[in-house]
Amino acid sequence: MGFTGNPLARGSGTLLKRLLLIGLVVGIGVAYVGPVRDYLGQKEDLRMHQVALIKARDTRDAIATRIRALKEPAVLEARARELGMVRPGERPFAVRGIRSVNPRPAQPAGDQGATGVWGVVTGILG
Repeated sequence: MGFTGNPLARGSGTLLKRLLLIGLVVGIGVAYVGPVRDYLGQKEDLRMHQVALIKARDTRDAIATRIRALKEPAVLEARARELGMVRPGERPFAVRGIRSVNPRPAQPAGDQGATGVWGVVTGILG
């Protein structure tokens, strides 16, 4: 009916077309792998940079708060005193021999004879 030629030749042409079509689809898929991978990598970089930006903004806000606080005279004076500054006309003193800023731990009530008020009195008299 309209078929001419070798049936094997006709089947191989269809097979060749199918193979070319499959090859084309696979080639397009492979061509998309690189850009999709790059896109996902850039998306992760964007997330990391957004987190860094949030931290930088928090740091900026904290610094701005400190700067506003330093404009208050009481805070400014306290900071200057920490740095060892004195007002004009004041006398600076250097205290030596201070062992620790932390007080000694409290002793039990029964053990205050040696270091309490009575220990001082007995030390003077004794």
